[in-house]
Amino acid sequence: MTERRACGVEDARLKAATGVSVNFKRGKTMTLRKLPELFCGLAAGAVLLTCVAGPALAEAESDGVPSPANSELEPADGLNGLVFAPDDPTPVAASIHTLTVRNAANDPVEGASAIVEVSGSGAGAWGPGGIALCASAVLTGVTNASGEVTFNLFGGGCFHQTPLAATVKVNGITLRTYENVKSPDFDGGSGDLVVNLPDLIDFSGEFLGSSSSDCHDYDNSGTTGLEDLIIFSPAFVSGNSCQP
Repeated sequence: MTERRACGVEDARLKAATGVSVNFKRGKTMTLRKLPELFCGLAAGAVLLTCVAGPALAEAESDGVPSPANSELEPADGLNGLVFAPDDPTPVAASIHTLTVRNAANDPVEGASAIVEVSGSGAGAWGPGGIALCASAVLTGVTNASGEVTFNLFGGGCFHQTPLAATVKVNGITLRTYENVKSPDFDGGSGDLVVNLPDLIDFSGEFLGSSSSDCHDYDNSGTTGLEDLIIFSPAFVSGNSCQP
């Protein structure tokens, strides 16, 4: 027959987790006010370490669980969307996104696997509602000791107000979803992985107000303005394309 008693165990791991060291005496029930959640199973006269130090273990298990509220993805959080751009000769600053993963205690989560998933993305050019990727794009990574990982979003195309256009996950947990994924490389129909004259014509239409502010409104403010020009200009002036 198995008895269950409140007890203490002289155990280095338990002491480290709780800061309390006690000795178990067979046949006696001991009251541990500092460890009310600790229970040991006794079977066939042997002490079975089926002990669970509830709060300590729960805290340890939660350390590696990312918190969407405490985590950050910049500049995407400030832009309310992702920006892609071809990277050669110089990557556009807005296309390099840094994710900082923190847990519920606001501590960094190290060694977490992160990924950016974009609907309809892939190598080569896509039609409307798709993202073309450069071969040098980096959409996955593992967080460092500071909980950080960097994504190089090199590509072109556009999603505008498209639910679940992009999802950012860490250890399988969704941290962000975006409905706006945009690029200077968009000519009104698709991205061809080169920022050139057709893209300028489409950008100018939005900037001057002759067409609605959609795919070149990179900060998703509702208007293609100066902030968007700052992102578009270096890519166009340099004629950005994908690295060979």
